[in-house]
Amino acid sequence: MIPRRHLRQVLLRAATVVALTLGLLTTGGLTAAADPDPKRPDPFPSEVGPIRPDDSRIGIAAEDPVRDLGAPISSLTVMEGAVGRTPDGRDVVYAVPAGENARLNVVDLHTRQLIHALPLPGAAGAWAIVVAPNGHLYVGTYPNAHLYRYDPGTGTVTDLGQPIPGESYMYGLTADPDGNVYAGTYPNAHAFKYDPSNGQVTDYGSLDPVQQYARSTVYDPDHDKLFVGVSTPNARLLRIDVATRVIEDITPPGTTAKDFIDLDYANGRIFANASSRLVVIDAVTGEQVKFTDAATGSQVMDYPIAARGVSAAGPGGVYFTDNTLNLMHYDLDTNTLARTGPRVTRGGSIGYGWVTENDQQVLYGLAGNYSGGTFRYDPQANTLAQWSSPFQYVPVPLMHALADPSNGKVFVNAYLNGSTSVYDPATGKSTVTARQGQVEDWAWDTAGKMYVGIYPYGRLSLWDPNAPATPTNPEQLFSLVDSHHQNRPVAVVPAGDKVYVGTTPAYGEYGGALTVYDVPTGAFTVYRHLVADQTISSLLPVGTGVWAGSGIEGGQGTDPIATEAHLVKVDPSTGTVLNDVVPVPGAASINELTIGPDGNLWGLADGIVFVADPTTGAALRRIPVFSGLTGANDGALQWREGYLYGVTAGRLFVVDSLAGEAITLRDHGLNRLTQTPDGTYYTLLRPDGWTNPTNLASYTPPVDGCLQSDLRATVWTGNIDSQVTNRHVTYGCTLTDVLPDADADWPSHAAYVVAVDRKVKELERAGTVERWEGTSIRIAAARSNVGR
Repeated sequence: MIPRRHLRQVLLRAATVVALTLGLLTTGGLTAAADPDPKRPDPFPSEVGPIRPDDSRIGIAAEDPVRDLGAPISSLTVMEGAVGRTPDGRDVVYAVPAGENARLNVVDLHTRQLIHALPLPGAAGAWAIVVAPNGHLYVGTYPNAHLYRYDPGTGTVTDLGQPIPGESYMYGLTADPDGNVYAGTYPNAHAFKYDPSNGQVTDYGSLDPVQQYARSTVYDPDHDKLFVGVSTPNARLLRIDVATRVIEDITPPGTTAKDFIDLDYANGRIFANASSRLVVIDAVTGEQVKFTDAATGSQVMDYPIAARGVSAAGPGGVYFTDNTLNLMHYDLDTNTLARTGPRVTRGGSIGYGWVTENDQQVLYGLAGNYSGGTFRYDPQANTLAQWSSPFQYVPVPLMHALADPSNGKVFVNAYLNGSTSVYDPATGKSTVTARQGQVEDWAWDTAGKMYVGIYPYGRLSLWDPNAPATPTNPEQLFSLVDSHHQNRPVAVVPAGDKVYVGTTPAYGEYGGALTVYDVPTGAFTVYRHLVADQTISSLLPVGTGVWAGSGIEGGQGTDPIATEAHLVKVDPSTGTVLNDVVPVPGAASINELTIGPDGNLWGLADGIVFVADPTTGAALRRIPVFSGLTGANDGALQWREGYLYGVTAGRLFVVDSLAGEAITLRDHGLNRLTQTPDGTYYTLLRPDGWTNPTNLASYTPPVDGCLQSDLRATVWTGNIDSQVTNRHVTYGCTLTDVLPDADADWPSHAAYVVAVDRKVKELERAGTVERWEGTSIRIAAARSNVGR
């Protein structure tokens, strides 16, 4: 190959030779105007130019190139509810369905009618809700961690602001007899008190130097203490003296729970949901209380619970639902736990309240997160009634999107709620289908079934969307949360008879994993800590190995220990790391890996597209999209005829793989990317001013003028490399594409050379190629074997 620094001089010396050659060839009887293939019209315009960042031919236009298709899923997700009473004597149930611009719903328990749906500006949902002694309702929200107060007398909501600056979630609201309210926060594990008489906030400080969740609180009115559950990865129970602010750690010895999800108080005891086990703790001594399981007569230290804590004390004690949704009661006089008899079919209890009817106390509550399930339990008659309250369904935040390669329909999954909807581009309508759970990643197999990675269980399922839902469809293949402390399968890649899964670690843990699932046998092997303290965020099988991209994050509730993401090649049969490189120094996460048309490995590390050697992983080049860091569930790449489309940090971009340049098509509001067989891209859209994506959107690239483009790095004329850099000259058409087709049925070599000369002259006049490049192409054509 001629060194490029000498190429111009060589070409100038060769110009005369080329001219003589062309002259001799034309004398042979072929006129320059003759069409070498009259059956194949020239599809290329005479005037072409290079693609530029401001060129509308690659999608840059004054208008938004992304089409908003609306919300494909309107659903109901309620984290916690409460029962209250209005000044005019109406018994009501309160809930905040999760969704953008969340609203407080107030429903009459007896008429079962929606009374109010009041905006909570800036909130997307609520994990904390409590009725104060004066009947006012307090709501603690996310992602703004604001405290709101609802006055049932006036029907108005007041935004009390963010009690602890910098926090994003509020948990475990509780109230004292004077109407003060208390709560915990994330991500700095504060606890605080709000005094409604003067609006003063008392901050008890960040309660743990490492753990980020103050997940639950309860006030003890008998001793003026506040109990706070801090997590993860190790649950701690703290007791705060409200008067002196002295903090004690009273975690029962031997506690193995990762968190105290809920705390409640009754008759000198703290009832804690400790990682889905009910434990009882003496509020004074801090000792764990044994209680009797009436079903077996044995003394136990804990019991399965599927509920947002227990009810307040009422006839028979406190009540909750167990893991099979039986309604249970704990007798406070005898410390005995027994089943009431009825079963709450709507789901686990998520809120309670005692209502007086005919001078008797009746328990009302909410059950299940997704149906508005409401129940009434009469302890005297031991009867249970159940129905759905008319809470407002709202557009829900979306988690993932995946196109069906067989028919172009687009599957969309909801954040938290876990519902799945199918969008049909032919009709523009969406149909809700199976609730999968929150999808972190999913992929099709060759038989038209889908492998689905689900949070929070670290679960891989196999789903046939064309078959009815049954107990085995979707079929759970494995779960990693208990056995291997993994909970987010952020990379799911079927290949041959294996499925490769990359996961983030569980709450409070460090060290993600690569799991290799063997389809024929159902066996799976987990390789953890392939990159120390990092998540496995992307996967790409190549040959007999698997390339894995890491992310520096640990499980939720941790701060990163590692400082930059790695690209490692793994032997999937042993878990041995064969190569370990850092393709983009300082990048926090490598979120996508793919093989490019050049045979190299292409990846997305934060805002940098990188190209690496597929054997060694050595970085060959880096193409910046934006400057900044991302997380392991951000980013997507899709190839289309030499263009690499992607989404990262809300941006839709395209990379010209030949030019090595990235162009941003939309600079905000997007997540995920999937492509249908017709070439349309679908993504998730966050409407302006909203926090999360709730809408499906599409992007249609320009029409590709040259399908099956020649994407070689240099321009070839038949069997000869001209050494001229190949590049796109119009959308989808490379410089090699616009030259006369070397594979056509040419009548002679001369005909081909003359046709090349003619086209090169057009390109030179248009400024598409320089004169020296045109000369090199002519020489290559003259030397080629085309038409001989």
